[in-house]
Amino acid sequence: MIGGGTFCLACTDVPDDLQQSEVAEWELVEDLRLDANAEDFSVVRRVFVGPQGEIVVPEPQDRRLRLYDSTGTLVAVIGRMGEGPGEFQHVGPVFWAADTLVVFDMQLARATYLLPDGTPARTEAGRFFRPDFGASGADSSFMAFTPEAADEEGAMLGSAYLSVSTDGQSGSARLVILRVSRDGEPRVVASPPRWDDERWNVTISGLTNPVPFAFQPWPKIAPDGSRFLFATADQSTLDATYNLTLVRPTHDTVFTRSYPYAAEPIPDSAMDRGIAGMVPENNLARRFRALARERAPVAYPPTAVKLGLDGTIWVTLRPTDHGTPVHVLSETGAPIASLLLPKRTRIQQASMTHVWVTEYDPLDLASVVRYRIVQHPGTGPEGGMEG
Repeated sequence: MIGGGTFCLACTDVPDDLQQSEVAEWELVEDLRLDANAEDFSVVRRVFVGPQGEIVVPEPQDRRLRLYDSTGTLVAVIGRMGEGPGEFQHVGPVFWAADTLVVFDMQLARATYLLPDGTPARTEAGRFFRPDFGASGADSSFMAFTPEAADEEGAMLGSAYLSVSTDGQSGSARLVILRVSRDGEPRVVASPPRWDDERWNVTISGLTNPVPFAFQPWPKIAPDGSRFLFATADQSTLDATYNLTLVRPTHDTVFTRSYPYAAEPIPDSAMDRGIAGMVPENNLARRFRALARERAPVAYPPTAVKLGLDGTIWVTLRPTDHGTPVHVLSETGAPIASLLLPKRTRIQQASMTHVWVTEYDPLDLASVVRYRIVQHPGTGPEGGMEG
């Protein structure tokens, strides 16, 4: 399908919540390919797209990034192993603050700011003040802050763990969405679903393990820091749904909705293997596996959720023999389209005009491909079902 350059998106299996007559007739036309062999990529798992269509391809094992402009021309190769300017111990999230590229190094706990040509401008160490909740004898702190976006005021937004202890006794930590202002002041702006919820995890004696094939919720942050998406899934029956909540940093909820999808049953043999491999053989293994059996999902979950560059939402489902189904939603949660990607293709970023993917060959080498979206007259978000 990729070799032909164009393929039809409207001729896919349409989920129950999208009628054929209401699905936009889109086509994808390949207009840029960064070939894994021609570019001599090493391991590529993530790709980041900038406000002007810039493409950043991290190569984490080499502690470097490749910066391309919107035409696919290599602008710079940035980074190497080290702790000096322009060097990294770990290549973490990549995002833009206005026209400045920001790379966060989780090992060094610092952000490196790069000019549009890839030249290092400065580094900035992460720093926080401990929140004061006014509770006598209570102490709280943020741990493992990972910025993923910068808002229009230059504040960093990302996930962190908030740990609260009382009278010297350590308490539990919970995941939060954190906004850290330019002067380093942190503020909790949202609380996603708990990562240790028994619907998707088993916790025994302080040790948590995921239930096999259960959708693991993780907050998604828009590239411009304007909104956050929390996703969960109900996999208890074959009438499965994924559930989305979109929130702004002002605590305004844009929408909360559930969407049915064509769920595939999980074979007993696959679940047995998953539960058997949960934990090593020890005194807790039997308890872990028994609880996992009780909480085992019936249907496979979605595989990925992505917030687009323009407010759209892209939900990727389990691959089929024909390709990978994707649901496209508007910024208000209205279904827009249902499309089918080729096998071994993963969406990295998307908008109403383009989709950027990584395409993996049999050796697991990843090429970066950009598709242009062609919408036929009379179709588009206006024709999408409001649900």
